[in-house]
Amino acid sequence: MQLTAPSAESQLVLSLEEFIKKAEQFLKGYYAGGNESQDVKKMLKSIRELHLEIDETSLEQEFELYREKQDLLNDYDDSRWY
Repeated sequence: MQLTAPSAESQLVLSLEEFIKKAEQFLKGYYAGGNESQDVKKMLKSIRELHLEIDETSLEQEFELYREKQDLLNDYDDSRWY
């Protein structure tokens, strides 16, 4: 069995899931009677951390590769009719 590194897309999904859990906890506290300034600071820190975790370059490269594959497949499908 060969191990492969997770894709940038998979890493983004994992980071978003973790962030959403933190955001839900923050919202529960907010609707239960407000949050303290410490809670607000924690949430803002989580937002900054989410931004740092996202590898935009890798995501763009993966998306471009996906688009190129789609274009090639579409070209192949178009040429099959001739």
